[in-house]
Amino acid sequence: MIDYSNIKNSYIAALHVGLMLNAGYEEAKRGNELLHKFCESCVENSNYSDKEKQRMKYDLSIVKNTLSQEIEQRFHNTCQ
Repeated sequence: MIDYSNIKNSYIAALHVGLMLNAGYEEAKRGNELLHKFCESCVENSNYSDKEKQRMKYDLSIVKNTLSQEIEQRFHNTCQ
């Protein structure tokens, strides 16, 4: 079975590394979308119960939105 916490933390870390390596705005947005879909797929194909999968996917959507806000904030500050 997958370790959900590890998947989620890896998602966040991967996007932060991309930003630290100066990924562009569009690249960061696409990376966030791709990583989110990948993590959702991992959860969907796991052995967790349907209720747990729903909770994890909801949590991942919050992570995605938070990372999207970080991306927007980073590039908004860069443009000023």
